[in-house]
Amino acid sequence: MLRLRVLTALVGIPLMLLAIFAPRGGLFAVGLSLLALVGSLEFFRVYSHADWFPQVRPSPILLLAGASLPMAAWALAQDALGVVLLPAFAVALLYELWRAWRGKSGALAHNLGYGLLGMLYIGWLFSFGVQLRGDYTPMPLGVWQIERGAWQTLWLFAMLWAGDTGAYFVGRAFGKHKIAPTLSPAKTVEGALANLALCLAVGVYGGVALGFAPLWATLAGLGVGILGQLGDLFESALKRSVGVKDFGGILPGHGGVLDRFDSFLLSVPWVWWITQQAG
Repeated sequence: MLRLRVLTALVGIPLMLLAIFAPRGGLFAVGLSLLALVGSLEFFRVYSHADWFPQVRPSPILLLAGASLPMAAWALAQDALGVVLLPAFAVALLYELWRAWRGKSGALAHNLGYGLLGMLYIGWLFSFGVQLRGDYTPMPLGVWQIERGAWQTLWLFAMLWAGDTGAYFVGRAFGKHKIAPTLSPAKTVEGALANLALCLAVGVYGGVALGFAPLWATLAGLGVGILGQLGDLFESALKRSVGVKDFGGILPGHGGVLDRFDSFLLSVPWVWWITQQAG
């Protein structure tokens, strides 16, 4: 498993860095929209096959609208939820009413509710990554001028990667106390504390290097250390509710997009907010 995780990271990290540092954030927005699309398909597949009555089929219209939010946020240079949500929900509602009228669905509220959950949880939260990357102020690095948003985005990923790595190795070596055995039996208190400590260390070091006051850098690290792990547990709870181990298998050793980016999804709005308040 570790070997597969490392091999996937050796391919994925360079691609992610290329997208992050490409000028003006357009390539990064495309990448996040693709991730949101794949994550939405994973969500639709898992919840459409849940053994529930009435049969749930999350609104594909809302999920696809959600997948468009990262690109819309980049094009509009702002949060695009208000622009996309109302027309998408109106179309989805009419479609579900039409299906119910034809006797094709007895779960109108469930379909809309789970579709809205997927839209907000996946597409909307991914779109905060575009907004975090959206600071184009140049910062010199030798002969290069790197946009500040690229460094801010790398800062977030560095906190998440450091925290995940620390939790994995410390948890395996020293973990004895389960933190949430019903949701994620492999996670331990020791691993969670290692995650928090490394997120805090990278958050403070990187934040101060970016010019943020130590207080804001500390808040960023603490927030990512807590929210990232809550995102992991929330995603585990979603999987438990439908009895699956992973949302997908597109990333060998990691599972699906939602399995790999669960920590990112809850952390990125916090770091974006920090940069807005402290910038």
